[in-house]
Amino acid sequence: MAALLMVPRQRKERIFRGMVSHLNNLTDNEMRIRYRFGRDSIAYIFNIVGDKLRRSTAKETALTVEQQVCIALRFHASGSFLQIIGDTMSYDKATVSRAVNDITNALLDVKDNFIQWPKDINSKNRVKCGFHRQMNFPNVLGCIDCTHIKIQGRAIRGRGSFCQQKGFP
Repeated sequence: MAALLMVPRQRKERIFRGMVSHLNNLTDNEMRIRYRFGRDSIAYIFNIVGDKLRRSTAKETALTVEQQVCIALRFHASGSFLQIIGDTMSYDKATVSRAVNDITNALLDVKDNFIQWPKDINSKNRVKCGFHRQMNFPNVLGCIDCTHIKIQGRAIRGRGSFCQQKGFP
């Protein structure tokens, strides 16, 4: 009879992330590249969402608000996949997903404190005139930087003056 050898399976070493901030090791320029925000702006976001996201647990592995915000900002700044953000920041894909969802919802809860659309006709006309005066772009009430939103517009063939590079208004 052949002897059956039982080799104990090597257990993967667990790595616990420290609670020391990694942001202290980054320059302001590096922070802007990674997160699209500077140090003061990220601290401001911590303060805005901190009370909603602080975990009432004594677990050493629970994510801090700072870690959650950094994960979500990195995701939104890079436009990358959850798995890639997790791999680059040493978190599991599910952890990244939860952090992005929690931070995004917390920011959506306070959006009305920061985003306001003109309500009366005078305010609307003032904003429209400002866009037209500065950019020669008529009937604009607001804009979003670096985001392409396909809108219903008049039929335009090719690249008209109000079409983006993919050919839609």
